[in-house]
Amino acid sequence: MAATLLDGRSVARQIRERLKEEVAEFVQSYGVQPKLVTVLVGDDPASAVYVGMKQRAAQEIGMATDGFHLPADTTEAEVIALLERLNADPTVHGILVQHPLPHHLDEQRIMATIHPDKDVDGLTPYSLGCLAARHPTFIPCTPLGALRLLQHYGIGVEGKEVVVLGRSRINGMPAALLFCHHNATVTICHTRTQNLSQHTRRADILYVSVGKAEFVTAEMVKPSAVVIDTGYNRLPNRKGDVGDVHFESVKEVASFLTPVPGGVGPMTVTMLLANTLLAAQRLVRREGA
Repeated sequence: MAATLLDGRSVARQIRERLKEEVAEFVQSYGVQPKLVTVLVGDDPASAVYVGMKQRAAQEIGMATDGFHLPADTTEAEVIALLERLNADPTVHGILVQHPLPHHLDEQRIMATIHPDKDVDGLTPYSLGCLAARHPTFIPCTPLGALRLLQHYGIGVEGKEVVVLGRSRINGMPAALLFCHHNATVTICHTRTQNLSQHTRRADILYVSVGKAEFVTAEMVKPSAVVIDTGYNRLPNRKGDVGDVHFESVKEVASFLTPVPGGVGPMTVTMLLANTLLAAQRLVRREGA
């Protein structure tokens, strides 16, 4: 029997409807409109699409948005100066710097410039450190979206063997920490892991974030495992995007599987909106204290 697909579009739609109500109530109660500001450096077409998608989603639930699109040759000092202005702007509640950044920019330094109270992407060193310390401020949106998707379908993680394939700062590593906080037994695999399939075939839940199209095949998956594909890859001569999982083969082995597109992606954007509202709520509470 083919895997049940985890429909991120449908779940995200439901969550956004609730967020829309919460934003309206927040605006009515405090006279403050939550605001998300995006910063895009360079001319990567996919990044421009992602930024536009996030801004539209925020506007649809009643949030204010603004966006800065900087040339590819923008200096590090110029990016940092912009972020410092946004940090100081009391009308801005969330700041998102779109990845990837041009190679000449120090991504760690730029991300560290974002004020922790406005890091709605959850990817500054401060936010990641708090997550590691089990006192998260903002949880990175892709792992959080994946977890919320599992919870919606009643898929528990406590006591489960979770294998995270990928150790990036923006996805794999925070996902491993998040699953650990929910009492899973977590193994992190990466490009230098030997006998990779021996690890992935142990997984009750396989979380894939390697950035390689259709890398995970059916032979690498334990029968009836839950497979979460967080990859987005464009292949020449193929219509649409594909994930890091070979969908057609893995769907015949897994019990649950996220499609690409329509799985984790919509949940990622939705968690960004939830974090932005949370940032605005925290600001109001601090000011009222």
